[in-house]
Amino acid sequence: MLSDLRRAVELITVVPAGAQWPGGERTGVAGWFPLVGLGIGALSWGGVHLIEYAGWYGEAAMAFAAVIVAFQAWFTRMLHFDGLGDVADAWWGGASVERRLEIMKDSALGSFGVTAISIVVALQVTSIGDFLSGMHQLPLLLVPALARLAATFSAWLGRPAREGGLGRSVMGRPGAAEIAATVAVIVVCAGAGWLALGIWGVGFVALGVGAALVVAHLIALRMGGVTGDVMGASVLVVETVLYLIAAIGLEIAL
Repeated sequence: MLSDLRRAVELITVVPAGAQWPGGERTGVAGWFPLVGLGIGALSWGGVHLIEYAGWYGEAAMAFAAVIVAFQAWFTRMLHFDGLGDVADAWWGGASVERRLEIMKDSALGSFGVTAISIVVALQVTSIGDFLSGMHQLPLLLVPALARLAATFSAWLGRPAREGGLGRSVMGRPGAAEIAATVAVIVVCAGAGWLALGIWGVGFVALGVGAALVVAHLIALRMGGVTGDVMGASVLVVETVLYLIAAIGLEIAL
């Protein structure tokens, strides 16, 4: 369990966890992605609270939102943005599944990928800035964890689009420890949502779980299966959708 957690930390963050990767063997990494996401969210959520307590919050919510998005992109090694760019290029640039897989494997970034990344960054910054200006910080804690369920569900429920690759190495049926870790994160998120926002918070978490299932499945259908890029793109799409819902829904609910 500890080895898989260390692998998950090292895979999707810049933190050097000293993980050892067994050659040719499937690892139980995917079940720990949501827990790592919860840690990423805790850093952003805690940072905003420190800024608020220091009296620096003021009217600079949009600037803080931009810093948060930049920090999370850096902290996750731009891994999800790389996946989003590749998937966007393949989605609109390939007439067949074979061609889409070929485009995703190419390291070059095309106009579709650049546009998709730009749109996602703009939507995330404006959405986060909007709910921060209303003094709501909880989505910063919940969304990174819920979004990484998309990668977890892809690994557990999807089929690999190709043999080999990073995505294939973490795919397969989950073990008991993986399931327990994922369920624990969902329960913690639901509990935090209930304590802070009541039934709206629990509904938001349920919506996040559903979005993680649906988005990952839809992208995989278009790409002929799951790859590492599909996982990364799914995480960012779910993140963006949930930040938008938080920005709009909090204004309505509260």
